Amino acid sequence: MRLFIGGMRGSRPVTGGGFEEFGGDTTSLLVIGAQGERLILDAGTGMVAVSEQLEDTEPGEVTVLFSHYHLDHMAGLVMNPLFYRSDWSFAFIGPTFEDGGVHQAVTHLLAPPYWPISYEQMAAQFEFNDFDGNVIRVGTLSVRGCPIPHPGGAMAYRIDDTESNSALVFATDMEWRDRTDEHEVLFVTLCCEPNPAEMLIMDAHFSSIDLETFSGWGHMCWEDDLELAERLGVKRVLLGHHAPEANDETLNDREREVKKRMPGAALARAGQWLTV
Repeated sequence: MRLFIGGMRGSRPVTGGGFEEFGGDTTSLLVIGAQGERLILDAGTGMVAVSEQLEDTEPGEVTVLFSHYHLDHMAGLVMNPLFYRSDWSFAFIGPTFEDGGVHQAVTHLLAPPYWPISYEQMAAQFEFNDFDGNVIRVGTLSVRGCPIPHPGGAMAYRIDDTESNSALVFATDMEWRDRTDEHEVLFVTLCCEPNPAEMLIMDAHFSSIDLETFSGWGHMCWEDDLELAERLGVKRVLLGHHAPEANDETLNDREREVKKRMPGAALARAGQWLTV
């Protein structure tokens, strides 16, 4: 299973010379399964880079899985050139919250007044499916999920490649200190059963000092991420949802501190490919 980081900036995209190494685009990742399956995790502005990678593959089916529908995880939908090509098809899957589900979130954004034409006028094929808690199959990829604490709701997902026996957990936009007992049981089970995931992709928007000020904002600190990974027995951790004001210097300093505690942990860099 291969993983491409289109973007892992949090809250809003940023530009400028101080944001080149880690990137300024918001969260969107591409997972490629053992048989070439294509699964996109969230559709932030990093979806532009994800689409560029997809253009180097055969046209066909792509699954887009949403953790939640805040705009920093959706804005890349209006920037995807593949939506205008008839040889591509997209299956959008996501949870349903009190404010709505995946069909409402996607179709309202891909329509006036937010975009000049509606999704129905685009050439690609579109399909919408609610994530109901059951296992999703995307070729050799098996996807499970559980709710995590975040304002308005969010989902974490575990992706198992049944051919390579590798697994990753994607848990962006999670405030672990705001968890309930049910959140904890479900998330620990997701990460550890049937065996510990090889990689955790985690929200590390804050440091522990910051988190005291921003309690209730729905995000984690890197210290909590590593403590949780150690508890779960996961040795590879990819930290993301970088705060928009955190430039390359800040994030490099943070990564040095992270690696002192866990050598297998790193901060996500836009444009990088990883193997799980």
